[in-house]
Amino acid sequence: MTHARGILRLACLTGALALATTAAEAQGEQSATQFYTAYRAAFAKATKIDELLPYMSKARKAEIEKMPAGERAKTFAFIKELDTVTQIKVIKEAKTANGVTLSTEGIDGDKKKSTGTIDVIREDGAWKLGKESWSTKG
Repeated sequence: MTHARGILRLACLTGALALATTAAEAQGEQSATQFYTAYRAAFAKATKIDELLPYMSKARKAEIEKMPAGERAKTFAFIKELDTVTQIKVIKEAKTANGVTLSTEGIDGDKKKSTGTIDVIREDGAWKLGKESWSTKG
């Protein structure tokens, strides 16, 4: 009888561990929107472009890494100066062959509505930033 209880306890513990692992994996899986939100927070705090490399696709990362350090700094300053969109909201996630395209809205530096298209791709099982474009009409 004691042996049966031991086996029952082991089975219960194994089942509980399996459920906990599955729940942890599910919570660790980020949506493309959550990834982009985290990227925008990192972008807002970043003081140099190298801080954003972990968020970028291999192709974008390679472009940046080819630049001399001085050019990287100038490019980043230019990007920061032009990127004035705030209050960003993801309106739609559309699946693509490589990941997801996010349709977004925000307010630009002139307080006008701006729309964005952001390609978030899957590389090596993780979300990465592909192309990002914003436009403001009128």
